[in-house]
Amino acid sequence: MAVDSRLRRNGVQRGGSAIFNRPSPITDRKSAIVFLPTPMFEKLSRRDRIALTAAAVAVALFMLLNFGVFPLLEHLGSSPEVVQQKEGELRRDMRLLAETQLERTHFSAAGERLKGLEAGLLESSSPSLANAEWQRLVGQLADSKGIELGSSEALRIQELGAGYSLVTGRVQFRCRLDQLVDFLVALATSPKLLSVTGLTVSAPQSDTQGKLIVQLTIGAATRTMKQAKDEAAETH
Repeated sequence: MAVDSRLRRNGVQRGGSAIFNRPSPITDRKSAIVFLPTPMFEKLSRRDRIALTAAAVAVALFMLLNFGVFPLLEHLGSSPEVVQQKEGELRRDMRLLAETQLERTHFSAAGERLKGLEAGLLESSSPSLANAEWQRLVGQLADSKGIELGSSEALRIQELGAGYSLVTGRVQFRCRLDQLVDFLVALATSPKLLSVTGLTVSAPQSDTQGKLIVQLTIGAATRTMKQAKDEAAETH
């Protein structure tokens, strides 16, 4: 009798046929809580059953929000105005990136050009050596055009700013007009940065060879150098 009572309580009759008299969690719409027909669940206390059911409901709600409600809201929020705004921001970012790349290219090209120009500076590291280098360069160019310099003197070193200076000097000589033209071209095309800052030409009537008396002021670019008094001050 005890066995029959347990079988009837579990929904099993004699003869092996099973009869489930308990409500189904799917078909029973009147049940507010999901029924878990397991022996382990039945062994739990009422408080544990409520806690387990609440956890299951929380998980189901999280899955619904994460994979259902939130994607739907995101899709509905993608209005034409929002899409147009994002497209504008993307175009702006692409333009800024292209401008940055262009600026880098220009900066690199400017650096290479500056390096090439600095190769034409005087190589001397002191004012006295710079004046001597200037006289040597001008004398070599004059000799290459068949011109003999009458006098040569250093004038001054002028600050140009940005770490550069101009070494200037004056030369006087006599030559023909074609020699003067060739000499000026040689100065302009020299590997060193030379410039004519002053020119005086006179043609004496008593000269039967047609030679001109020329006075030139020539400048040569160099890096800014410390004067002798500054070097002495640093030494002391």
